[in-house]
Parts: sequence; structure tokens; C-alpha cells
Amino acid sequence: MKRQVEREVRLSAFALERGDLELLWERMLALFDLNGEQPIRASISLSIPSERLTFDSIEELNSYTALRGRIVRFSLRIQQGNRSVFLSTGGVFFTTPTLKVDGDSDIWCAGAIEAVVHVVRNCRVWYFWLVNFPFTIVFMVLAFSPWLKQGPFRAFPEMPVPALLSWFVITTLFGYFAIFKERLLPTASITLTRELGFIRRYSGELGLILGVLALILATYMWIVPYGA
Repeated sequence: MKRQVEREVRLSAFALERGDLELLWERMLALFDLNGEQPIRASISLSIPSERLTFDSIEELNSYTALRGRIVRFSLRIQQGNRSVFLSTGGVFFTTPTLKVDGDSDIWCAGAIEAVVHVVRNCRVWYFWLVNFPFTIVFMVLAFSPWLKQGPFRAFPEMPVPALLSWFVITTLFGYFAIFKERLLPTASITLTRELGFIRRYSGELGLILGVLALILATYMWIVPYGA
């Protein structure tokens, strides 16, 4: 009888520096028998605009000096025989980073998951709790909220100017995050060089701060006329 164990884990949002990536790759390689008879197949795939690069080792990646800035689409894979570890940042619609482990025993799979998760957990970003927030659903509800009482085919309902402005600001805010959430708050990233400017480096933090300020202002505009 041949038994194959498969495990899949969704990871929290994380950000790796080059040193963190090297440590993660080292921990993944340590799971396999480097002196074994079966060959080890490994790959580091990085997606950049209109191009995908694949490296066989961390040394090959480090020797490629043309890569700069931050990478948000990547995957790490190591396989030997019927054992494999695969970390992926996800696709277009599902951006949650995923760890898939295949092996011949529960113990090996559990150890592989722990080795990867330990490194990733130490690199978890501060906004990990925002990753699964349903910005798109909230945006759609807010966008159609003025017609909830009158029906969808009626004219735009009359609203006091402060209430109208508040609705517009809040709806625009959630729409902005629904569209650009992955760019502002990536679920996974590798920073290869620190050449980004201040605004690009902290675009997520700045966008969130501006969003909170806009939300506070919109709420104030809504409450003041009725509380006066």
C-alpha cells in the first residue's frame, strides 16, 4: 500500500526582506535529504509586469541584479520524490497566500508546515487583520443604499447636503480600497531592494490614514446637523 498525505494551510499576510527569504528557503531545503538518491527539484518564481522569472536556487536569484523593489506575486517550490512543499501568493481573484505540503507521513507534513509557518509568522504585517475585510461587498451596499427604501428604478433620492457628501466620501473610500487593496496592502511581498520612495514604500499606511480621516470627517458631517 502506498499512502500520500496532503495538507493545505492559508497563511496570514506577510512581508519578507531578502534575508527572510533566504532563511525561509534554507528551512524548506532542510526538510529534504540533500544527499539522497532522488534528485531535488526546486524553483523560485517571481512575477513582474509582463514577465515571469524562475530561478533554481537562492544563489541564482541573488546573482540576478536586475531585480529591484518589491515583488508581490511569487511562489516557492521544492520537491523530492513524493515529498513537496509549495508556497504561493495566490491568483487574480484569491490573493491569500497558501502553503501546500505533500508527503508520505503526517509527521513529515506537520514538521514542514511548522518550519514554513514559523518564518512567515515572524514576518507578519500589521494589517493582516484587514486582508479578509469585504471592501467590495461594503462598497456595493453603500453604493445602492440610497435606493433601498424607494426601489432601484426610482430617481436619486433627495438628501441633505451633509448627508449626501458623507455618503459620497464613504462610498468612494470603500470603492478605492476594493479596487486597490492588493496594491496598497499586499497579502505577501518580497522586498529585494529599498529603493522605493517614501510615498510608494508606505502607500498602504498613508492610504489607510487618509481613509480613516475621511471616514471621521464624513461621520462628523452626518452627525453635526442632526445633533445641533
